[in-house]
Amino acid sequence: MNTPVTPYVLAGRIFSIIGMSLAAALAILFFVGGFWWWGLGATLAFFPFFGLIVLVERYSAKHGLIGPEPPALPE
Repeated sequence: MNTPVTPYVLAGRIFSIIGMSLAAALAILFFVGGFWWWGLGATLAFFPFFGLIVLVERYSAKHGLIGPEPPALPE
């Protein structure tokens, strides 16, 4: 893999993963507790963070920050 990953990509990954996990955990707790509307709101809050991780990973792949090494040039 190519390195280094820029701090902005790293921050985007961290922010989106924390947001997804918090939204999913709150949704589960609200649904178990019987707060259906709050649970639905927490479920809907999951999707913007999921979209953010998709955008960050596509940006990383497009700009060569992740993925396979480019082929070596002949000398």
